[in-house]
Amino acid sequence: MKKLMASLMALTMVFAVTGCSESEDSSSKSEAANSTTTTTTEAATTTAAEESEAPAETTADESEAPAVTDSSKATDDSEGGSDVEGEGTYENNVYTGSTYSFTIDSEKWTMQDNAGVDCMFSYADIGDDANLASGSINVISMSDELLNGLTASDYADQIKQTYESMDGYTITADKTIDFAGTEAYTVDVTGEVGTVKVFLNQIIVSENGNLIVITYGANDSAYDTLKPEFQTILDSFELK
Repeated sequence: MKKLMASLMALTMVFAVTGCSESEDSSSKSEAANSTTTTTTEAATTTAAEESEAPAETTADESEAPAVTDSSKATDDSEGGSDVEGEGTYENNVYTGSTYSFTIDSEKWTMQDNAGVDCMFSYADIGDDANLASGSINVISMSDELLNGLTASDYADQIKQTYESMDGYTITADKTIDFAGTEAYTVDVTGEVGTVKVFLNQIIVSENGNLIVITYGANDSAYDTLKPEFQTILDSFELK
């Protein structure tokens, strides 16, 4: 479950940074207008590496969202043509891992360095809507050797148990779907990161003994706008 927590922490950091940025912008505008109202958001300084080492049974308090460390460093390539750390590569708008590949537009999404996941992308084509920067998607994969017989269904059950143990998070739906031609399990969640309400979705799929978990989401102000962007990426997934 360490990889699951790494995946959750990766998105949590995006939401935390977005929330802090919005608070700082609000404060600056208030000062310019000589207003007495300011908004602040606290973020803990726990790094992603420390969070990914947390045991599965640990109850996470997402209201103390970790601050961004290395994940804030973008691998910025307008052509989507840079190799990344780990087994995967990102070239010509296609990310290719050892067990899957998918298309993601480098003009809209920026690849992030983040420990504990195969890859992570944050939405960059925000225009005048800063909330869109909360959009993020990441993927983790695990080999059969690491799973010790754990199936996609088993892992989905563990994910649900993990969310149920996390303060401020509520499972809104879970079901079986067809994903990339294979049976998969989905878990939809709402939660709060500091003062920010977020929507998270996870897809768990097993192919040839390998488990793949896709986690994506955004804050409540951006989620509906980004749903078509997420769906375009999901529709492009191919399993090996």
